[in-house]
Amino acid sequence: MSTTVSMPQLGETVTEGTILRWAKQVGDTVAVDEVLVEISTDKVDTEVPSPAGGVILEILVEEGATVEVGTAMAVIGEADEGSAGSETATPAEQASPEPEPEPEPEAESEPEAESEPASEPAPAASGESTTVSMPQLGETVTEGTILRWAKQVGDTVAVDEVLVEISTDKVDTEVPSPAGGTVLEILVEEGATVEVGTAMAVIGTAGAAPASAPAPQPTAPAPEPSEPSEPEPAAAEEPAPSEPTPAESPAPAPSQASSSDSAAVSERLLSPVVRKLVRENDLDIDEITGSGQGGRITRKDVESHIESGGAKPAETPAAAPEPASEPTAAPAAAPSDAPPAAKPELTPAPAPAASTAQSEVVELDRLRVRIGQNMIKSKQTAAHVWTSMEVDYERVERVRTRHKEAFKAAEGSSLTYLPFIARATIDALGEFPVVNSEFHLEERQAIFHKTVNLGIAIDLDQKGLVVASIRNADGLRLVGLARQIKALADKARAGKLEPDDVTGSTFTITNPGPFGSFMSAPVINIPNTGILSTDTVAKRPAVVTSADGEDVLAIRHIGYLGLTWDHRAFDGSTAVMFLRRIKDNLENWDWEQELA
Repeated sequence: MSTTVSMPQLGETVTEGTILRWAKQVGDTVAVDEVLVEISTDKVDTEVPSPAGGVILEILVEEGATVEVGTAMAVIGEADEGSAGSETATPAEQASPEPEPEPEPEAESEPEAESEPASEPAPAASGESTTVSMPQLGETVTEGTILRWAKQVGDTVAVDEVLVEISTDKVDTEVPSPAGGTVLEILVEEGATVEVGTAMAVIGTAGAAPASAPAPQPTAPAPEPSEPSEPEPAAAEEPAPSEPTPAESPAPAPSQASSSDSAAVSERLLSPVVRKLVRENDLDIDEITGSGQGGRITRKDVESHIESGGAKPAETPAAAPEPASEPTAAPAAAPSDAPPAAKPELTPAPAPAASTAQSEVVELDRLRVRIGQNMIKSKQTAAHVWTSMEVDYERVERVRTRHKEAFKAAEGSSLTYLPFIARATIDALGEFPVVNSEFHLEERQAIFHKTVNLGIAIDLDQKGLVVASIRNADGLRLVGLARQIKALADKARAGKLEPDDVTGSTFTITNPGPFGSFMSAPVINIPNTGILSTDTVAKRPAVVTSADGEDVLAIRHIGYLGLTWDHRAFDGSTAVMFLRRIKDNLENWDWEQELA
């Protein structure tokens, strides 16, 4: 009797999971509680044990796929159940005349070669090779960047041995190999960014390496249309015709050069970045010399080809001698001017990059791109308002001075103002729960959190900014908060943050004070409804009331707190009272108790 293995719910709020690796394949024997599959959620990566013993009859969800909780992933049963299925299939095939089964597989093999590699038989035909796809390393992660290939084409890799290092907007992760064997192909070059599920590499036996050769063969007809004079008219027609039309009529290939080129690009083993550059710049891939493994065309090859004018100058002079260009400009001057205008813009683009004496063009890394996207999204979503308040830190400073040496000896780190502010803020969030909430206008709902997951913005040595979350911070006192802040900061700067460390915050504190800021107005970390900025504490003259009730001028440790809040969620009176509560806590609490 077979058992269906479904996607488990690996957490109260988890609704889906991604298959990272199948520890067992179809036909393998698995025991009860033996590791069957490795699953990634937005919280953790988990090895899931088998709920039953037997033989893997079917794998219903491939590696890299994301499915909802409860979705059937595999079927486990007895070996005879699998053979019974194969026996029933065999008589079905034998029911037809015996001479026909031989041509049938030949007929089936042709469409398999033409179709996308969605079906499993394709890799099996090439010597049981395994395609490694871009995994989903978090619930909101949609793409990843190849930082480094630990193995190159021809290298041997073992199961679970590090194959590639991937960067996402959350963390940098070393991805283990899902299979053992020889690296036959690397489909995505280092530095390229691809979507989740994109094929990155092929692993198989050394004898299966020639299986990659058939891929370039369909491009053999491509050199025929690649004449210098023919691609030009195709460039003018490129926006109008669709690709299916030239695919149905291969005979008039010279007149459909652009479409045949795009078909050739899709058939050649190119990275997504290279494909995009080739198509956007109307390049002929047969004119580009590849410098990668096995002659593969890399991004640098394409950029060098564009800079050298290999394709663009060939197109512009081809358009000039054609007499048809003048009549085209006469009836419609605007459209004829548009293509030439677009091409000169692409040609001078590399020029500024070459003039390194005056400027340098630098590609944005994944973290910087994601920060930019999040900032824009926040400004477009939340109604940002900023409120600030002056705080007298004199009481805090005196406690810090008395305990800083003992604290550093015991904890190994300095006693800063931040844990004091965090402790005072958590108390204020309890008094004003709307500040510890989420606001969803479209759903007409607000979510009030019963616990405080305090987000701490951490500077990555001027290379970016991440918000790490202290879970259940409302259950910690000052020393516990100081420890958690230090631990998260160390993990972030060492590049060891896990997905669970950077999700789930309910309110955020950013701390530009150590860098010398006076007043700051930070951007809200949505879906939070507020973010507190702690600025520099400095000695300033202030008017204070003496013990006998007289106003006197004294030197005090003064700083400013800035609160950026979402006016959709609450109003100014709440924002001011919330800040006032933090100020009163910092100025009046008996902080000695917190450090006793």
